[in-house]
Amino acid sequence: MVESIAGFGPRSEDRPEAVAATLDFLQERLESLGYEVTLEKFGAQAHQVNVSALLKGSQPEQPLIEIGAHWDTVKESPGADDNASGVAGLLEVARCLKGVPRMKRGIRFCFFGEEEVVGLPGSTSHVANLGDEKVDGLIMLEMIGYSDPRPDSQKTPFRVPGVFWPPRTGDFIAVIADRRSTRWAKAFETGAARYAGDLKVYAVRRIGGLIKDAARSDHLPYWKSGRRGLLVTDTANLRNPHYHKDTDTPETLDYAFLANVTRAAAGALEVLAH
Repeated sequence: MVESIAGFGPRSEDRPEAVAATLDFLQERLESLGYEVTLEKFGAQAHQVNVSALLKGSQPEQPLIEIGAHWDTVKESPGADDNASGVAGLLEVARCLKGVPRMKRGIRFCFFGEEEVVGLPGSTSHVANLGDEKVDGLIMLEMIGYSDPRPDSQKTPFRVPGVFWPPRTGDFIAVIADRRSTRWAKAFETGAARYAGDLKVYAVRRIGGLIKDAARSDHLPYWKSGRRGLLVTDTANLRNPHYHKDTDTPETLDYAFLANVTRAAAGALEVLAH
């Protein structure tokens, strides 16, 4: 699936054919799984579209849980890790949960546009237009396919002993929560333990909202609105040398790692929605 999405090429405003192909792919894939698809325009341009699908819960009065990934890229990058990996993972989560007996809480799968644009217009518009709809928050799959088992392959913006001390080997998935979202980070760890036992998870709880590099994706509007937000990421440029380059191609990814992260995300939703 990553190869299909990255194969469309850069998915930016100057590539209308790639954007159209991507939106068609998302809609067709979700509909083939039995979902009703919503196209949410947030601007006048053809690329300014969010795509979503809802898995209904047995207790509609309960707040929804959203899980998201952005489908767009920077110019000139095919965006295999950033973020075809997240899109592929989200589609697989949607497939897996479709066959699960109805959970109490509904889950909405959100594919955001323009994450690569300053201000995060796609997710910002989505959150602003929720109105009175009850939405607890978002799990954001932001680059989940790159790992590097070599020592010292992992960079970090800073380290604080006993508070923030990431591993130095880039073979883990980072799960970053602000104060409100700590329980969601624990749910992800539970999901990983149940369904992806060999996945290494580095959870940053409570202080995630204080880390500048943790505020670079579509969970940020949820934090700002007082909702929960969980960033699930391979840490982007802190690990992946192909970040925002034309070398961000499918063959650079670790698909066993990507599959494990996807299993953990589905497991987290199972924990939170029951």
